[in-house]
Amino acid sequence: MESLFFPGLAVQMTALIFAILIKDRKKSLILSQVILIIGIIISFLPVLISLLPGHAGINISYNGMFRFDGLTKFFLFVIQIIAVPTSIYNLSYFDHYIKKGHSAASSIVFFIILVVACQFIVISNHAIMFLISWEIMGTSAYGAMLFEKEKPDVQKGSFYYFVASHVLVFIMYIAFFLLHHESGSWFFTDFDLSGSESSIVAAIFLLSFTAFGIKAGFIPFHFWLPRAHPVAPTPLSAFLSGIIIKLGIYGIMRTILFLPSVSEWMGWFVLAVSMVSAIFGVWYALAQHDLKKLLAYHSIENIGIIGLGIGIGLIGSANSSIGIQVLGFGGALLHTLNHAIFKSLLFTGSGIIYQNLGTRNIESMGGIVHHSKFFTLLFIIGSVAISGIPPLNGFISEFIIFNGFFMISNELKNDYSLAMIVSVVGLALVGGLAVACFTKINSIMLLGSERKKIVSFKVSMAEYISLGFFAILCIFIGFYPQPVLWIINGVLEEGFLPAGKGTLFSIKWGYINLVCISLTAGVAVLFVLRRILKKKYGGRRSAAWGCGYDLLTPKMQYTASSYADELNIIPKALLVYCKKYQDHDSVFPVETGFHSHSDDFIDTKIVLPVYRKSVAIIAKFDYFSRSDVRYYVAFILGSIAIYTMVAFLWN
Repeated sequence: MESLFFPGLAVQMTALIFAILIKDRKKSLILSQVILIIGIIISFLPVLISLLPGHAGINISYNGMFRFDGLTKFFLFVIQIIAVPTSIYNLSYFDHYIKKGHSAASSIVFFIILVVACQFIVISNHAIMFLISWEIMGTSAYGAMLFEKEKPDVQKGSFYYFVASHVLVFIMYIAFFLLHHESGSWFFTDFDLSGSESSIVAAIFLLSFTAFGIKAGFIPFHFWLPRAHPVAPTPLSAFLSGIIIKLGIYGIMRTILFLPSVSEWMGWFVLAVSMVSAIFGVWYALAQHDLKKLLAYHSIENIGIIGLGIGIGLIGSANSSIGIQVLGFGGALLHTLNHAIFKSLLFTGSGIIYQNLGTRNIESMGGIVHHSKFFTLLFIIGSVAISGIPPLNGFISEFIIFNGFFMISNELKNDYSLAMIVSVVGLALVGGLAVACFTKINSIMLLGSERKKIVSFKVSMAEYISLGFFAILCIFIGFYPQPVLWIINGVLEEGFLPAGKGTLFSIKWGYINLVCISLTAGVAVLFVLRRILKKKYGGRRSAAWGCGYDLLTPKMQYTASSYADELNIIPKALLVYCKKYQDHDSVFPVETGFHSHSDDFIDTKIVLPVYRKSVAIIAKFDYFSRSDVRYYVAFILGSIAIYTMVAFLWN
């Protein structure tokens, strides 16, 4: 089975041939995605088997260029488990545009390259190969993002992503040069900082956290994410949130394994940045009207939650507490997987909504439940999961991180009690605001009255398969997390802990399973009882208090703005409110209107002025805004040549 991984990668790359050479766009789409899926499955099988308890890891090497330790295999697992249903969704999404005369060829090609490049990033054991793979990943994501390049928002959002990608690559250069200088090697397995000064170790940690933090989307490095997500094709948005930002988490955790020892300040630093990201990410999300932009800010929130787990693990490592390390790093890894699943579900759902309604503005939506109850159910599953509510998967990983905070307070006693209380309250606040945000989305968008007439709401079989796959995973991990916990225990013991020291099962998961089952059974009983009573006595015939109206109109409902307005009192200093009135001076009745939206303070006051000053210079190098694939290929080859030359000269 181990020999299947690289043949599987080769099959994935052959999908490019069908995407490029077949002139019939629909046939090209179907064949390329089917071959891509087959290749992913072939590569997935040995990865999955090697992660199971009692199985030896994959030990494939090519001159030491590739590495398959626990961390590598886990992130391969995450990439591949998200890539398959996303590729299935591609069949429906791009077919929609092909029918309208859009070729979609370049985005399909770039998506295939993106999937392969992400896998090469996590298996790379050489710094130059890692950087080349990272550059290919960044450039292919940029190319796929230009699917509707004629739109100004697409140009601006893709530019933000392009700049962020290359800033972080530059910072990674510096970090890798320091690692090479200290160890004398470009191979990850040879990086040895045991004899290095503490200042060098600190510099490498901070440089790596900054570089990978940009990709992950930690505040204040998040500026590209809310602009790139809304303008990207929906499959790419799902992959961006589900996988690409997780590569930033992979980079941070890989860097931790390079360090000979961990200082406690590192843990507190990561905790502080992560808590700010989680709180303000969810508050920024609550203020948004654009559905995809709202989900993008929730990615920042959940990256913050993952970071909290990493910070807990670092504090545990600094204090030689295996239990704290397990809960911290284990919670971070599990939430990485969980977030990839439920956020892919939500982004896929948002794409289906956009294609049916032609808008991403929540203010213009309503009544979707009356047109597709099953779609509504699947979207609500994703909403419950991301809110950290039992019995779904988001609750399990957040529960582990909560236990990490409590264990720090218990084991490290008085010195940390106050900080842990503040942290627990902060994480609870994040969960509460997430519930409020998705209550807003579901009550207004799915369950509310139609603000605009929905002629039809169609969901294809491929879309249902993709949504259903993600929804089943949310449910399965929520009700029965033990198999995934076994996998994570093994990953921790391969890199972060001594063998046999994984203690994720010290939590009484049987009781948690029972609580989840009981909660679900209670909801089911109430639902059945309601149906029986309604059938026997009939439904409500009139409103209890109509205030003079027989029937409320859609305009009398809560809007996304009014729902969230009072909850945004505290962070208004960090929000830029934009309001537009359409008033009248006539005594006769005329159409009036009001529109408002909230912008990111960091983006508006800091990043945007820099963007405006530099865009004129960048515009002179607009080759990458053209549709010709040759420009992108030339850029990738040029980057590879530069990396090779730098490595040669350095040696």
